[in-house]
Amino acid sequence: MKTERHILTTLVATAIFSICLIARADETADRAELQMIRTNYMEAVNTGNLSKMAPFVSPDTTGVMVTGEEVKGMDGLKAYWEKIQNLIGPGGSYHVTVNSDKTELFHDDLSVSRGSTEDTVHLPNGKELHFTSLWTAVCRKEDGHWKVMRMQAGMDPVNNVFVSLQLAKAKLQFGGLGVVAGAAFGLIIGIVISKRRSRVPAPV
Repeated sequence: MKTERHILTTLVATAIFSICLIARADETADRAELQMIRTNYMEAVNTGNLSKMAPFVSPDTTGVMVTGEEVKGMDGLKAYWEKIQNLIGPGGSYHVTVNSDKTELFHDDLSVSRGSTEDTVHLPNGKELHFTSLWTAVCRKEDGHWKVMRMQAGMDPVNNVFVSLQLAKAKLQFGGLGVVAGAAFGLIIGIVISKRRSRVPAPV
């Protein structure tokens, strides 16, 4: 009786252990595939070849990019990055490093990941713009493969390089207008004074 009970206990323990191993292996595979999404996104952006993201994007994919613009599906993602490249200009480039802080798996077919990015814009004139953002991505397993369903990124709306750049341009613009206005005012004053002097009779 004790022997049978021992055998039964061993079989149950072995079955549980095997199930745990399978579940752990499945989770490891899932995390590896989710990691590939991050890697392919970086390669797609850094090389300008957005087709690298195609296997991980579904027609239902939506996102809000760091500029606050919404994208839908692969076509929307391509259009967004084409717009960014056009804004940068010929000879410029965009480089991103995506850092993942945490990925949580739910019900074997849903994941939520979050992290940060380190972004560098290389302008055609040689100037570099550096900024960071925070991101969140929701992925779902479809037909055995993970796809991005929702992504969102954002940066500090006040303390960022683009606001600083616009402020610098504004200062330069208004500073230049101030110089012009000052010069014009000085010229007008000079003309008025000159006319007044011309009206004063010369001493006898």
